[in-house]
Amino acid sequence: MSFKTKKEATLNKLKYYLENDEIDRPIIELLKDLNSIDKLFTTSSCSGRILVLIDRGKKIDSEKYLTFHDYISFSDIENIPRAKNVWLRVEPFILHIIAQDQEMAETIIKLARSVGIKRGGMSKVRVGYMIEIIGNVHFAAPTNKLIIDEELVGILNNLMRRNFRMLEKFHLSVKELIDKIDHTGND
Repeated sequence: MSFKTKKEATLNKLKYYLENDEIDRPIIELLKDLNSIDKLFTTSSCSGRILVLIDRGKKIDSEKYLTFHDYISFSDIENIPRAKNVWLRVEPFILHIIAQDQEMAETIIKLARSVGIKRGGMSKVRVGYMIEIIGNVHFAAPTNKLIIDEELVGILNNLMRRNFRMLEKFHLSVKELIDKIDHTGND
């Protein structure tokens, strides 16, 4: 399968997910901008989330009890289960992007690094280069060790705010790349 064919198929899936409101709102515009670049397309993403996870030993057996891709209020988590196997987590944004060539992949990795994103890399795949970019914000604790109160909500929301700021910085750098491509005709 060619890069172009794979991009068309993947963008059709993205269109379906957008129409069915299955994409995290905070990341939609970034995905649209990345996919507007001829030599790129996104395959999966998450804008970051606050998550209550019931850990049953194996990842496949674990249950996402609650998931929020935005800020939360005390009422969102005040009645979560309190047990050593129930975790409250903040997970960073993650982007998977396919670049048609190594030069474009390296450009995206450099953009990420330039705004302070430390986690990520690339690997060769059949149709180009897979890029993974992961934000820097993390939090995880078993709920039986936490005091669930407004102070904790503030901490969680501050972590999400940092996550969204980093995502926005990366988005701004992508917009600058698009402007550069549009003005030079190079991609």
